[in-house]
Amino acid sequence: MVYVEIPKMSEHPVEKGVADVVKTYELLDRVRTRQDLVIRDDQFDQAALLDAAKYARRRRIRLSLLDTGRFDLAGLEALAREGSRVLTSDGVRPRSSDWEILLEACRGAGADLSVFWNGPLPAAEGTPAIPLQSLLDLLGRGMDLHVSNRTLERDPALLAELAAAARSGRGYCVVYHHGRLVGDLAAPAGAGAWVHFSDRGAADAAGAAVAVDIARAAAAKGARAAVHVESGLALETLEELWEAGAALLFTTPPSDDRSLLRPVERKAARRRLPARAFHLSTAFLP
Repeated sequence: MVYVEIPKMSEHPVEKGVADVVKTYELLDRVRTRQDLVIRDDQFDQAALLDAAKYARRRRIRLSLLDTGRFDLAGLEALAREGSRVLTSDGVRPRSSDWEILLEACRGAGADLSVFWNGPLPAAEGTPAIPLQSLLDLLGRGMDLHVSNRTLERDPALLAELAAAARSGRGYCVVYHHGRLVGDLAAPAGAGAWVHFSDRGAADAAGAAVAVDIARAAAAKGARAAVHVESGLALETLEELWEAGAALLFTTPPSDDRSLLRPVERKAARRRLPARAFHLSTAFLP
């Protein structure tokens, strides 16, 4: 995925503008091979974004729009109806009624709505803004949900319930785990969640065993564990994770060609995650 922050181009015709932007950032080849292009909504004016969405749709380029709250609901809905994938959050748009409208617009244009959840997840009795049942209904209709425990603890049982709802609607429930791995994470993985975690959580024998269990549980439901290899793992552990179905996302420097690790790195590069299975980039854990 390519994440672009670029100057406004509203003074240019959109086709020339898009080409100029892509050339400026040396992304033309990537776009032509349909690599995802993500653009913040505060980098263009409304007219330019609408034209860019139409251009991308004609050329079958996947265009995603990161919602920062700049546009009102009607403005964002118009962009979704032109085929833009919408990336928003509960902090920017905290009402499920907005998500219902955006989901209908996205799905009607063959695009997706992705919500990154920052705050506390709703309890069974719900909240004034997002009742749990409303969230489950949206997931059952194909909305994607991304949840991290970076700042708040998450209940694995609730994550499993959300993952099951997303799977029923052919959507994606994506979980980002920070800290020590716990066996309870196999529950959302076993319900179809895509679970991201750092290799630091699998550094010892106990953590490695849990990581493999999570990978197997996810793979059994057609999802994957995404292991962010930041510090390095034993070759045997990496091979076990690979065989269990994990995606190995190496952020460490490439090994020497003579290293036994090099073949693992090469095959790991071929197991790519779908764009809906990560938030913005695989280069970091949100």
